[in-house]
Amino acid sequence: MSDENNTPPDPKGELMFQLKVMTQMIERMNFVMGKVCDRLDKVEKRGNEAGTSTQDVRKLGAEPKANSGNKAERPR
Repeated sequence: MSDENNTPPDPKGELMFQLKVMTQMIERMNFVMGKVCDRLDKVEKRGNEAGTSTQDVRKLGAEPKANSGNKAERPR
């Protein structure tokens, strides 16, 4: 309600606002679902392979990379 004259808000304006919000939500959901579908397609094409480089290293039995943290020794 408007404080100036105690009249209800314009119903057409309220409906337009709700329509805009709903449209934005649907667009956002479509975007997210597109990402999910793309990810599922990748998984389907690759099969059930390891997804991260750490898992790939373990899977292939390769030597792990040196720790790159602050306490790691670095060649000089």
